[in-house]
Amino acid sequence: MRSRNTASRRALAAAWAEQDKGMEVVAMSREISTYEAMGGTYTEVDSVLYPNIVVSKEANVWVGKYGLLWMDYIKSNHADRYRHHIRMGTLNTKVLEVNEEAYEMLEGIVNQYLAKHKLSDEASTMEMWRLREQAKQMAEEFVLNDVVRQYH
Repeated sequence: MRSRNTASRRALAAAWAEQDKGMEVVAMSREISTYEAMGGTYTEVDSVLYPNIVVSKEANVWVGKYGLLWMDYIKSNHADRYRHHIRMGTLNTKVLEVNEEAYEMLEGIVNQYLAKHKLSDEASTMEMWRLREQAKQMAEEFVLNDVVRQYH
């Protein structure tokens, strides 16, 4: 069986060599790729060009409650956008922006609610706590719908 395979390989090699004798070698002009036009470089290994890609290490940053919720939302519902932020190295900065925007909105809504709804008994700690909890829950609902669950 081996001798048959070896003989057929030799016959094929001889046939290809005969075909190659009549062919002339044409030098191809190498076009610049989009990657190279953007400033990318390649490394040649065994006559194969590999792009030199460096992934920057983002520092581990505390991104906050609403930043994490937004990141989970984007990861689940807009995976392509999530991967884009990962590839570009902009995920942490975007998450921080969303978190800051959410907390600013939350604070503003809570303050507006508390200004609008006054306490009937200034000395009641429980009434103060109830009013603040209502304001916080209402504001969180707005923040989740208007900031966290958005495409950005």
